[in-house]
Amino acid sequence: MTPSRVGRSVFALVALRVIGCSNPAGPTVDDVLAEHARWSAEAVTAYSYDYQETGFFICCTEGQTLTLQVRNDTVVSAVFAGTGQPVPQCPPSCPGATIDRLFERAIQAARNGALSGIVFDRELHYPTRIDLAGPPDASGSEFAAHLKPSL
Repeated sequence: MTPSRVGRSVFALVALRVIGCSNPAGPTVDDVLAEHARWSAEAVTAYSYDYQETGFFICCTEGQTLTLQVRNDTVVSAVFAGTGQPVPQCPPSCPGATIDRLFERAIQAARNGALSGIVFDRELHYPTRIDLAGPPDASGSEFAAHLKPSL
């Protein structure tokens, strides 16, 4: 096999892992529950992370990255990552944008057949990307990145 064919093969295998959690039918509830158990075992209750939504017919923050501060499973502050300015009215999903809430949405979507893909952080096991399928105004993705546990 030539080096370029090897590279394409590796890329294809990685793409399959990311898109469907190794399951051609898409991620299962068990896939998500297993990672949620690993996240819970980390016992991180205070953290910050960057959060973004695309799709879902969002108007005020779509495509913008928010930095969220979470304490005891509650979002205590939300600022625009690019400017540091507070989000004037946190979108309806923002108070629910804790890592545990992201897991809850992913589990519910997997049960309903709407979870088309999910990717997890290899170290802390939180979902870094959740892809939800549905009608055009209900499809979209949620992204979590740069999670930093707080003291």
